Amino acid sequence: MDLNGDGHVDVISGRYSPGVVTFFAGSTSGFKKGAPIEEIGVDHNEMRTWMACANFADLDGDGDLDMVVGNVSGDVFYNLNTGDAKKPKFGLRRPLMLSTGKPVKVNHKSDPLPVDWDGDGVLDLVVGDEWAGVTFFRGTGQRDGDGLPTFEPGVPIVPGKEKNLVPGFRVRVETADWNNDGKLDLLVGNCEQVGDKLIGNVYVFLRK
Repeated sequence: MDLNGDGHVDVISGRYSPGVVTFFAGSTSGFKKGAPIEEIGVDHNEMRTWMACANFADLDGDGDLDMVVGNVSGDVFYNLNTGDAKKPKFGLRRPLMLSTGKPVKVNHKSDPLPVDWDGDGVLDLVVGDEWAGVTFFRGTGQRDGDGLPTFEPGVPIVPGKEKNLVPGFRVRVETADWNNDGKLDLLVGNCEQVGDKLIGNVYVFLRK
């Protein structure tokens, strides 16, 4: 992704502890040294969250990228970009909300991906969690009092550990039209313990 709009691909990485998000700016000669993404009014050394997983989307429709962050507790937070597309600055983390008034949340270690999963022109959330589940939160098309999108309660699109469809843990999700049929498919990466070793898996779920 190109976070700062300079035409170079950048790398974003969440940190285990504290739960900051690190930005590696791309350049013609490679990637620059990583630096924590600053969040206005936040001392990163005092952050009380672990295992940040970040993605980006224009949540408030102002033309720049906002940050969507998961954590060890299964929460889904956002940081609005208070700068612009070329010089992003991010505000405090706040929870994304359901239409019911409750916060968006999964079981454990959330990996939120903002994407129009159902193709209706409204931003949705596809969220992986620790025990191999993937949950779909459909965007309502409505905004809350702060101008942020709201979402319907989540429904599983990949069952969790009890179904053993994706054995393992620490799920990460991405979408792409894998088979070029015009529909988004789901890619799921995770870890699995085999004997005394941890191995990485990638599963592809083709859209029907």
